[in-house]
Amino acid sequence: MILAARTGAAQAAAATGVPTVLNVVVTDKADRPVAGLQSGDFTVVDNKQERSVIGVRQVAGETPDADPPLEAVLLVDEINSSFETMARERKDLENYLRQRSGPLPLPTSFVFLTETELKFQGAPSRDAKLLLQNLENNPNPQRSFQPQGGFQQGVQMREKSLQALNGVALKLRDRPGRKLVIWISPGWPAFPSLTVQKSAKEMDGLFTYIVSLSTLLREAQITLYSVDPYGAMRDLAIAGNQSYKPFVKGVATAKDADNGDLYLQVIATQTGGQVLYGSNDIAGMIDKCLADAQTFYDLTYDAAAAKHANEYHGIQIKVDKPGLKARTRTGFYAQP
Repeated sequence: MILAARTGAAQAAAATGVPTVLNVVVTDKADRPVAGLQSGDFTVVDNKQERSVIGVRQVAGETPDADPPLEAVLLVDEINSSFETMARERKDLENYLRQRSGPLPLPTSFVFLTETELKFQGAPSRDAKLLLQNLENNPNPQRSFQPQGGFQQGVQMREKSLQALNGVALKLRDRPGRKLVIWISPGWPAFPSLTVQKSAKEMDGLFTYIVSLSTLLREAQITLYSVDPYGAMRDLAIAGNQSYKPFVKGVATAKDADNGDLYLQVIATQTGGQVLYGSNDIAGMIDKCLADAQTFYDLTYDAAAAKHANEYHGIQIKVDKPGLKARTRTGFYAQP
């Protein structure tokens, strides 16, 4: 149900634009989801211009009859982590599922990214025992290389990872509702320093790829999360895994494209997901991602019509209540 909608001249004005829906999570100072907000509590800024909010609908995503339906995908990345990290990660996932005293908060499934395949394991289920069985049916495989083994291996890991992300999005696009994809991985190399060596044609190709991937994730209704399994000591040593942050703004033109725009953490942030690291508690990080489903808002606003192909819309959501912050996708590409 729409909590608040405008009437009369305001509705007529909205009809001149393009109604656009965003999934918005609002949290308080303790990062707890906030319920009970109305349309008037939100302001949408699209490409630095305020746009009219048409309506806001609160969603309790963990209920069996959630509308839209929600599911979670735990993607176990077996090509970008060390053998030692994979072993600990596997143990943590097993403990997480064994310790569940009731159903999982969302229908959940596993996807395994191995050196040879992207394996979807089972239908989404709230049964932790079934998920545990699926995990046990997919032991850590032998691998022909160790991550961080050189430039060429880094390039291969990046390409396999991006192909896998594209494959996940294509698979999930056919399922109804919203999907929380929790990618358990330190991420892959992006080689931003090599961007300056690209020709104009290569920059055009990079921009086209960024646009197509962003659009595919949006069409599939995917919110992507980056959960780094390496733990606290590793992240403290590298000052908190911050190298992705200069690239989260979004890319409006080919000349602004950069290899760094393809970091896992950048893509996750741009879909409205979270980037979690610096903790030895993988289960706790997963639960923090899933908490986004407890309460969120489908916010519909009046976006300006695109004037050219692949027009970038940078999005900001402001909440008119002290201490609250909103998180949604940071932008999208529109077509005329």
